Amino acid sequence: MLWLARRSQRGLLKRNWIAGVRTPLTMSSGAAWYQAQRAAAPRTRVAGWGGAIGGAGIAVLGVLGLSIDIPVFIYMILVYASVAWLLGWVLAGAASAQDAARNAVSTARKSEAAG
Repeated sequence: MLWLARRSQRGLLKRNWIAGVRTPLTMSSGAAWYQAQRAAAPRTRVAGWGGAIGGAGIAVLGVLGLSIDIPVFIYMILVYASVAWLLGWVLAGAASAQDAARNAVSTARKSEAAG
């Protein structure tokens, strides 16, 4: 997620069917794609850091080797919290991306109508 955010922010993530915010609107043009990815990048970065911190917490618990009953419960909490964090921020980024793509398409249409 952090790699994706960095590439998106810099405008280096090309249109593809694997990574990035891929909706019919964001895929409709290059301008819509790049604007959408840049808009989603800050929230994608937050999502990635949350996942990384959750994963680090799980790794620390594994290294500590506490009694089996306590870590299983804590593992579950960390995993579910990390997934919820990641999903929430990715969806927020997708909403921002959709708005940016809509604006890019609208601007392009206005330019075509004026020109």
